[in-house]
Amino acid sequence: LSYSIGTNSSTSTMNLLKSSLLLLISSTSVHSFTTSPSSLVSVPRTTKKTVDLARPTTSKTTSTSLAVGTEIVEPSYNLALGSLALGAAFGVPGSPLKSKLSAFLGGIPLTLFGLFLAFQTTTLRFTLDDDNFSLVKSNLESTGENVVVGGENVWSYKSFVNYDVFPSRNFPILIYFKETQTPEDQWNIGPGEQANSEEALAKGAVRGQVHFFPAIGNTEQLIGGFEKHDCAKLDL
Repeated sequence: LSYSIGTNSSTSTMNLLKSSLLLLISSTSVHSFTTSPSSLVSVPRTTKKTVDLARPTTSKTTSTSLAVGTEIVEPSYNLALGSLALGAAFGVPGSPLKSKLSAFLGGIPLTLFGLFLAFQTTTLRFTLDDDNFSLVKSNLESTGENVVVGGENVWSYKSFVNYDVFPSRNFPILIYFKETQTPEDQWNIGPGEQANSEEALAKGAVRGQVHFFPAIGNTEQLIGGFEKHDCAKLDL
């Protein structure tokens, strides 16, 4: 992420504050991706990789059986670096945005969040096979059961009812998707309550389980995979 900070530009300051708010919101909206101490990931633009199924598994952790030709979404540290840069902008001496209040409300949380994103980007990966979108560890082993809504972190493309990028595909901070594979009694947990409300349904939304995660990987590769596999997307 790249930000232009000008001492005489109120517009730049407002853009920084809006981006900071989105980043902080994302730190509390990834509950449905939580797997253990690790919880989320996402996604850079590089060459596709395929899984070497001949590689032996020596770890005691349960391994994931990946289909031939499974695409591993490449990691990206852009969002982590952007968070750390914003944290510095709010906290370092000489910054036009620095104050005791901004250091505590912006600088420290954004710096810690940037470190958290870097850790998650290093330890987790998304995969795309012919039928499913999955979250696995960086060594391609299973992340285990989702501790919030239960079940493996594997979602069928056919279960998708919507997906999107916020604030935009050209400037990704949050990735969102909604699916119906998760048991229905879990759909209203967290942000699902609002996303499945009567008001949302009246505007064209479709009921399902909501997932958000920071765009810490190749967003184009990920969204391109959703498009390739005809994942449902609403035009709201």
